[in-house]
Amino acid sequence: MELRDLALSVREMPDRSYGWVILEGTGEKGVFATYSLLESATRTYASYADALVAGLSALRGLGGRDGPRGVGAVMR
Repeated sequence: MELRDLALSVREMPDRSYGWVILEGTGEKGVFATYSLLESATRTYASYADALVAGLSALRGLGGRDGPRGVGAVMR
């Protein structure tokens, strides 16, 4: 199975709450990596740590024992 280029990011909102996003590399060749939104939080969190833990849980949920390989799009 091919590896996926995934990134988890926590973002602070204007109201000082936090959310998370999972980004996936598009595979485009260039000076900088290009990512597209794969999944995002449907709620906000009171702390950075809470958002990070929730985002990590979502990232882990993308795949089975071997992680998100072979689930959804793959990096080419």
